[in-house]
Amino acid sequence: MLKTVKSVVKSAGRGVANDPEVQKIVERHPRFFHFVRKRLTPDEKFGLILTVGTLVSLWFTYLFFGIWQDLVGNEPLIAADLRIINLVQIFRTPLFNNVMLLFTDLAHWPAVWLGITFVSVYLIFQKRLYYLIILLLSVGGGEIFVWLIKTTVARPRPPLVNALIVEPSFSFPSGHMFVALSFYGLLVYFLWHRYKRWWRRALILIIGSLLVAAIGFSRIYLGVHWPSDVLASFAAGMAWLAILITALEIRRKFNRRSRGRLLLTPWWRGFWAITMIGFWLLFISYFFISHPLVNHQILNLNKQITVNASDLPDGLFSYLPKTSESITGKPMEPINLIIIGRWPEIVDAFKSQEWHLTDPITVKTLWKMTVASIFNKPYQQAPGTPTFWDSQPNENAFEHATEKNSVRERHHVHFWNTPFMLDDRRQIWFATAHFDKTIDLTKNLIPAHTIDPAIDKERDKIKKDLLASGAVENIKEFQIVEPTLGENQAGDLFFTDGKADIIFLNNKPE
Repeated sequence: MLKTVKSVVKSAGRGVANDPEVQKIVERHPRFFHFVRKRLTPDEKFGLILTVGTLVSLWFTYLFFGIWQDLVGNEPLIAADLRIINLVQIFRTPLFNNVMLLFTDLAHWPAVWLGITFVSVYLIFQKRLYYLIILLLSVGGGEIFVWLIKTTVARPRPPLVNALIVEPSFSFPSGHMFVALSFYGLLVYFLWHRYKRWWRRALILIIGSLLVAAIGFSRIYLGVHWPSDVLASFAAGMAWLAILITALEIRRKFNRRSRGRLLLTPWWRGFWAITMIGFWLLFISYFFISHPLVNHQILNLNKQITVNASDLPDGLFSYLPKTSESITGKPMEPINLIIIGRWPEIVDAFKSQEWHLTDPITVKTLWKMTVASIFNKPYQQAPGTPTFWDSQPNENAFEHATEKNSVRERHHVHFWNTPFMLDDRRQIWFATAHFDKTIDLTKNLIPAHTIDPAIDKERDKIKKDLLASGAVENIKEFQIVEPTLGENQAGDLFFTDGKADIIFLNNKPE
């Protein structure tokens, strides 16, 4: 069957080549077609290898300048930067903080230059001088490129309130991400050709890819780079790496000169490699221990603002959005609940009506939710998809199970803390409520609920439940926005009358 397909393809190719019109075009532009044939020939020095390498490099260069253009035009990718950084903070734990610090230390210059020194000596022992030149050009030339772009763009770092470490230079693009590709990416290429078995090559590629990805993510996690900085640096680094690997591949194939007698025997070269790796790991450990995360106090610019009850709700939305937002800042569901009270009192009021605080999003809780979704089991504290307001992900959420007692169906409300409070020190909270009627496992590759479009019904249910709790002092209704038809982050439609209930909980003494 395969031979039949090949013969058909060859016959079709010969048919096209023998077509009189095709022959006329070829005869009319002989130099052009000769050039194309040369560029697609594997055995030509500047043939197929150069063509593929050039195309890959141009593609990533195009991506880099596309991100730069997005930065200049403040496109949705850039609008998502702050929201992603705020979202990542949800996953911070002391242990994970140190893991991310270790990965970021792997791309700090002391660790990289020591690694370059050891690898350079090994390449000299191997008489791989061309490899050595490419390695130095990769890291040194890449650093010059990053410095030039940083100075040209002069993009400030993310706000210090989001940072676990402080970096003094400009932000765009990420130098750590670039050096991860220019150094560790090139090491992956060297090792790829060192080993011939497919499983070893696959293991090297997987480990190298995960290492580069972890270094890039660590810069976002630690709050020192915008996500678009890391993405732009990845694109530029891949373009640079493609150029260098193309040069190495051409030399490997068309300049097979004997290296002569090597400087050390295989045993001594192996001993040097093991010793080199050991010293490098010891240095990384020392650097990590001697440069711990330092708790730095950042002035909170979002000071508490005291408002009078008579100023509600107009005084709340003078400078703040009236709707929740997608990760790119697109307006979504209007704020339809404003609850005034201290957080413990809010929790008690909801719990009395069998509302449960949702679990934080972790690998464990996502797995638990996935299993419950597949087998239609209850999970009364199942986490929800984060929703943003004023670039901040919701800090808390409650859910209430239905009679089906299934994770697939629930009443759900997102809460955000605001900088406002009344003169009696009761905090003002914003919320959006909706009914999750089913779970779609195809959304964003994770379990995601589909909502009932009539979101006002959930607002009214929460008002009814809070009244039943006996914790309500007063309720007022205001028109926040015009009647609206829209869609949420998952693309589900919703409609609302645009009204919000302002619910004052009883003012209990602190």
